[in-house]
Amino acid sequence: MSTNTSRSQKVGVGIIAEYNPFHNGHALHIERTRLLLGADVPVIVVLSSCFSQRGEATLADKWTRTRMALSNGVSLVLELPFAFACNAAPEFARGAIDILAATGLVTHLSFGMEHPFKVKNSSQPTLFESESSPAPDRKAAAPDIDTIFAILMQEPPSFKLNLKKNLDSGQSYPKAVAGALRCELSAQGCALPVSNFPAPNDMLALAYVLHLRRKRHALIPLPVQREGSNYHDAEPGPSGPASATAIRRALTAEEAWTKESWLKEAMPASSLELLWSERKRGRLCSGTDTLWTLLRGLLNRSSGEDLRRCAGMDEGLENLFLKHCARAHSCEDFIGRCVCARYTRSRIRRQSIRLLVGLDRWTALMLSRCSPPYIRVLGYDERGRELLQASRKTASVPVVTRPGAASDPVARASTDIEFRASRLRELLLPIPDLQYDERQKPIRKGCD
Repeated sequence: MSTNTSRSQKVGVGIIAEYNPFHNGHALHIERTRLLLGADVPVIVVLSSCFSQRGEATLADKWTRTRMALSNGVSLVLELPFAFACNAAPEFARGAIDILAATGLVTHLSFGMEHPFKVKNSSQPTLFESESSPAPDRKAAAPDIDTIFAILMQEPPSFKLNLKKNLDSGQSYPKAVAGALRCELSAQGCALPVSNFPAPNDMLALAYVLHLRRKRHALIPLPVQREGSNYHDAEPGPSGPASATAIRRALTAEEAWTKESWLKEAMPASSLELLWSERKRGRLCSGTDTLWTLLRGLLNRSSGEDLRRCAGMDEGLENLFLKHCARAHSCEDFIGRCVCARYTRSRIRRQSIRLLVGLDRWTALMLSRCSPPYIRVLGYDERGRELLQASRKTASVPVVTRPGAASDPVARASTDIEFRASRLRELLLPIPDLQYDERQKPIRKGCD
């Protein structure tokens, strides 16, 4: 589904996000993107649906997070289906970028990085190179994306050797690739920004750019320097935006809703108000007790052969699940027992959710090879409505508001998995509404 954007097309920027929840770091990302592309550039977001890329149920549902985005400068919000959203970086990137490219409305792809790279043959500077907002380690030359791309695509012998060595030592695949890439760049004389390049968000950004190059999508990558706390920091940092992890943890405490809460300085007021409203309705998902009950029940009645039918259940992972199921006392205990050098915490979480949703390997393979069969609209403002009207001429796949009406077999499979995932998230709430997602219509902000 390669899409070539016309040179005469007006600039539109795509952002891939979870907004779990939308906080000041996300607002800063949009601000910095507009600093480079113009204050009036329309922002189109592809938003993870009901589970995050790390395999966690989102704190608020996709519709509330869409409202957060529309209240903070986004014009159009599109859904990243569960099969791609709750997946490893390459598939996550594949689904999101193919959706943005298929709209025919996007010229640039903006994403955050700990250590932004340089982009050759582009008249558009990255924020890392911008004099108006220099990166903290700007004196150290960032690796050129074409150099990184050549290594990952061609996999020279030295890269393969280091990758094998890292895997044999028990490292997870993402960590093994990062280490091998770092060794290769150093051997080629690249001046790495810091010793931990590439960091987790760098690796996800590389997955974006690799997919852009492989599919020859005409989207210009626009790396933006991340600021503030690291993604996994569980406490607010001394300066800069707090991480989403710290914000989610704080929101589960009663103190989060007092006048003195630091959250009022970490999030736009509109985001906090929406979360407060969802909390009163009992629709914030913050615990895993029900999830563990469901997972333990499924594993208790399953054989290894049953589990192997699930997408991603490879390399004997089913034996690990069955081994630790009977011994674990909670979801976090189970995940902790399964985590090892080979299997990351995120992979165990994702695999658990895939099992509960019932995403089999053949359906996952079909969706991966065919790419997203439709574009589902979650919300828009007045400008977003104009973009949707334009998409009738530019989009290469159907743009839909009610995916349940899809007739194409691939579209039906994607919709079925999406609604199953939404129902699973509903089961984690105090009062589940199993058809909640199926009844929703796109959110219209400021539209007559």
